[in-house]
Amino acid sequence: MGSTENIKEGFFTSFPRKFVKEGEEIKGWEELAPYFSSLSEMEIKSVEDLEKWFEKWSEVSAVADEFCTSRYIAMTCHTDDEEKTEAYLQCIREVEPKLVEWGHELNEKYMASPFRGDLKIDGHERLDRMISEDVVLYSEKNIPFQIKLQELSQEYQGIMGAMTVMFDGSEKTMPRMALYLKDMNRDLRERAFKAIIERRLREKDKLEDIFDKMLALRAEWAQNLGLQDYREYAFRSKLRDYTPDDCITFHKAIEKAVVPLARAISERRKTELGLETLAPWDTACDTKGRSPLKPFAKADELYDGVLKVFELVDERLGNMFGAIKEYMDLDSRKGKAPGGYQATLAEARVPFIFTNAVGSHDDVNTLLHEGGHAFHTIQCREAQLLWLRHAGMEFSEVASMSMELIGGDYLKPFYHNEEDIERAKRERMESIVSLFAWVAQVDAFQHWIYTNPGHSRDERKEAWCDLAERFNTGTDWSLATEGALEYAWHRQLHIFEYPFYYVEYAIAQLGALQIYRNSLQNPEKSIENYLSALAIGGARSPKDLFESAGARFDFSSNLLGELMNLAKTALKL
Repeated sequence: MGSTENIKEGFFTSFPRKFVKEGEEIKGWEELAPYFSSLSEMEIKSVEDLEKWFEKWSEVSAVADEFCTSRYIAMTCHTDDEEKTEAYLQCIREVEPKLVEWGHELNEKYMASPFRGDLKIDGHERLDRMISEDVVLYSEKNIPFQIKLQELSQEYQGIMGAMTVMFDGSEKTMPRMALYLKDMNRDLRERAFKAIIERRLREKDKLEDIFDKMLALRAEWAQNLGLQDYREYAFRSKLRDYTPDDCITFHKAIEKAVVPLARAISERRKTELGLETLAPWDTACDTKGRSPLKPFAKADELYDGVLKVFELVDERLGNMFGAIKEYMDLDSRKGKAPGGYQATLAEARVPFIFTNAVGSHDDVNTLLHEGGHAFHTIQCREAQLLWLRHAGMEFSEVASMSMELIGGDYLKPFYHNEEDIERAKRERMESIVSLFAWVAQVDAFQHWIYTNPGHSRDERKEAWCDLAERFNTGTDWSLATEGALEYAWHRQLHIFEYPFYYVEYAIAQLGALQIYRNSLQNPEKSIENYLSALAIGGARSPKDLFESAGARFDFSSNLLGELMNLAKTALKL
């Protein structure tokens, strides 16, 4: 079942090069070019030749991918290191455009092959659709736009990563400032919140400039392809089996089934805190006057605790997590990009985990989440081709979110008493409920942005505020600094860097909650289904992968209502 058999005492089996010269160091496009040229010239006289050709293409693509990914990782770990930034920009400017050009040429070579329909690779139908759409959605005119968009993304990362706040006598990163929002001293929380907002607002004009440039580039991108707008490009390029109208239906289902529960949670919070109104700085602290949960002090302790959690859930999960300790950068520091991610080193076929741990329980959730992504990468190692080692994001996020929920029931490695464990579980479920509302707001905002070309910044701000009211979960933003709500979307990097990649989080949460519900009834079968579904990789559609994991791919308010009842019971509301 998948590739856990490849893990031996913390080490991965290697996949020797068969096409790219063993031991050759890649320094840039010069080393990669001959391999792509060879693929272009290669004669394909049988379906067997086509399969071997694909394997060679997959191998050199993985080598190139790992070269660029390694530089991205280095840049995000040290955004203040000019040498690392420049090395990453070399990939953006010199390597990735060539990969796009040659990828298109090889795509067309495949499309013209008389053996195309006879390929027996598992997942061929999905691969064929992927390549077909890539060919249709390719335009040489858009290659310079890709470079500019990536440069703008790096500029955004640099601005966000450089943000620090002088607070109570010392300089602090934004993740560390967030810890103050959990403090029981309301005045301290308010000061911290306003200091964070003030720092962000200092960059609002730069961020608006970056975003406007991105919008213009994406509009021209779609125009070059003869598409109605960039939304059409995004849905087609992501191979979505659902439509923009389905997303709008999902927004309405969230408004109907989730927002009332989220507001009930806020009402209870307000009552327990003894407040007349719930300010933005009142949403993260404990309602019973307890200090913030302190599950660990150092990043090594976070890793050790999460390892034990996974071992308690299933021995196979513990083995996989134990094998990737050296592939992590977990602590928060100045100059490090914000957020967390799991990246795949494509040639080695191993995951790398990046987080900004500061000692909070959110850090535990984040590492459980990224651990789920890592399991997905490991389970897919044996897939024949690079393109089939990645599932659609709707299911990729199921892999991670399921681990937050299931792992969240095994927190004894971090806490010595049941009260803290129950508190952590309640906070987790509350955050899931609020996540649905936030995702709906962000996704609806992106639909508005890309279907209202030529809008002004003021119109964009008004649209965001209207959506904030529609999906408001009970917070009174009138108490906040002017601009705090209006520009809150600036912190959501997906809006800048990955248009229309966000609704997947809510879709995936539907799957994760169902897998969690299954685990409460039959833990062993639930994990077995989970791992089996991960091992399929990208060979099937997200809908099929949901079903393999024992979940329904369903945007209706009926399913969402069932799952909110599960949450309501867990929250004792």
